[in-house]
Amino acid sequence: MPTLSRIAIVEHHNLVRRGLHDLVSDSPLLRVADVVAEPWQLDTTDSPPDVVILGPSPQAEKDLAGAIAEVAAHGRILVVSDFTGPLLVTDALRAGAHGCVCRRADDEELLLAITTVARGGLHVSAGLAPKLHAELERPTPTPLPALALRETETLGWLASGLTHGQIARRMDLTEATVSTYVKRIRNKLNVGNKADLTRKAIELGLLLDDAE
Repeated sequence: MPTLSRIAIVEHHNLVRRGLHDLVSDSPLLRVADVVAEPWQLDTTDSPPDVVILGPSPQAEKDLAGAIAEVAAHGRILVVSDFTGPLLVTDALRAGAHGCVCRRADDEELLLAITTVARGGLHVSAGLAPKLHAELERPTPTPLPALALRETETLGWLASGLTHGQIARRMDLTEATVSTYVKRIRNKLNVGNKADLTRKAIELGLLLDDAE
């Protein structure tokens, strides 16, 4: 009997998450290891996955490298996204993803992608091939150090004018944790003050709406 590949699913959209769960559950070659909405909810202590299917939220897509970094320790990563706008397939692959699939992919292609990545291969949807080719033709910019997802959110709130205390309440953290995030952000982005942080957040499109 073949060894079943263990699959963890991280997908913010409830209906898509349920669909991925059903797809994996129905395959005789795959087994669900965990199903969560956000990367920080993953608990793979008892059943480490072979593959993590990552369906990033719109906010996470603004820092896809950070989202990938959050789940990288759990297993090989298959990103499921439309890859529209500025989101690049090459960014995902350079950040450590082992596969990229369109959300519009059918069940057959999704299963092929999952099993390919589980066996140690690399899979990119045929529909993404023209986009990938075009990206590879462009000059490679100097990459920014990857921010973790919570660091990205912290930067967005900070640049929107919130204090450390307000950010802590928004994110259900302590002020000490927020201060630690800010210190890490400054080190990674090599900026020294709030004005520079705000400028960098604007460049990266990370400003958040601080309206209640």
